[in-house]
Amino acid sequence: MLESCNTGVVLQAALIGDVVGSRLHRDRSELAATLGEALERVNRSVPALLALTVTIGDEFQGSYPTMADALAASLRLRAATAGRIDLRVGIGWGELIVEDPDRSPFGQDGPCWWRAREALDALRAAERSYRWPPAWRTAAVTDTDMDTLLRGYLMARDHILGRLDATDGEILWGLLEGESQTELARRLDLDKSSVSRRARTHGLLALVRGLPETVAGTEPR
Repeated sequence: MLESCNTGVVLQAALIGDVVGSRLHRDRSELAATLGEALERVNRSVPALLALTVTIGDEFQGSYPTMADALAASLRLRAATAGRIDLRVGIGWGELIVEDPDRSPFGQDGPCWWRAREALDALRAAERSYRWPPAWRTAAVTDTDMDTLLRGYLMARDHILGRLDATDGEILWGLLEGESQTELARRLDLDKSSVSRRARTHGLLALVRGLPETVAGTEPR
């Protein structure tokens, strides 16, 4: 549910992302198709204020009513692209200033978008430094005391996500959507024991169980 300040200013979570190393990708058409399919898939799964949309090149944007929704969307994005393309995602929480609703998302401005860009820039800078984990791909800036907690959670989450292959990603997606391991085994043509092993030993259950317990009911104020 949307939170508002006393002045009536709307607060929301903005999301900006891009593809890591997109210029080195051998088939740009395939990359664009993979990204587009992933965005559409997440849009069908996580209700958004502004549906995830490719803006310029390989960059995409969207916005959500809560941080929990934005974090859920970012996790599903990584699941939908695991083993195929590598994404960076910056999330910013704050006020929204709408300059021109008819030019969405380019007509939007405000601290939520500035902080999402700040988070994305922090990820790019971290890639050039040995001081940060190389698998760190998701960052969030809220300008509240939640930022340290979110940074630690997302770094640990990305460490697991960075090790997943495409099959792991499909299993993770299914678990997030409430599919049973039996249903997943049937849909993916795998042995149930293989699905169970991957879910437990590849960290998929930790990703699924950890998301609601980490972010539920902790909206920044």
